[in-house]
Amino acid sequence: MADYDQEISHEHKRFENITWEGKTISGREFYDCHFYKCSLKECIFIECTFEKCTFEECDLSLIQFKQTAFSRVVLQYTKAIGIAWHNARKPLTVDFHHSRLSYCSFSGQNLKKGIFLHCQADEADFSGCNLSLADFRGTDLAGARFSETDLTQANFTGAQRYAIDVQNNKVRKAKFSLPDALALLDGLGVEIVE
Repeated sequence: MADYDQEISHEHKRFENITWEGKTISGREFYDCHFYKCSLKECIFIECTFEKCTFEECDLSLIQFKQTAFSRVVLQYTKAIGIAWHNARKPLTVDFHHSRLSYCSFSGQNLKKGIFLHCQADEADFSGCNLSLADFRGTDLAGARFSETDLTQANFTGAQRYAIDVQNNKVRKAKFSLPDALALLDGLGVEIVE
């Protein structure tokens, strides 16, 4: 972070091949910044703001944040493993494309119209989230938790390995595709015979 230590506000900047692993970054604002091939593993962000930022081919695994906002942020081809997104300042608006979100917790967040396209979201926790109109097309949701989650009109076309209890979640007008949609019958005690 050496060159940027004195600057509080960063606008329209490109951060390329930056390694800030394990650093504590406090009180910084990033507006319309592009992070490319950066490693921010295990960073702690305190009272920071990321607005209209893009993270491309980055490693954000195990980052932590306190009073930090993510507004209109895009992660693409990025590793974001083990992040407690539920600790982010609300509202949280992040779109995920072709990213690894394993072991992340979004618990309780309002992610209405959230984008999770072609991601690996195994063991992610979406308990208590508003995911109405969310787009999970092509995402692997092995072991992901949905409990008291609003999935109204969510799109799971091409999503795989999810286990959603239709009695414990709102799924009205949600879209699912075969063969994975058969998993929705598991919680109903229905026996499928070939």
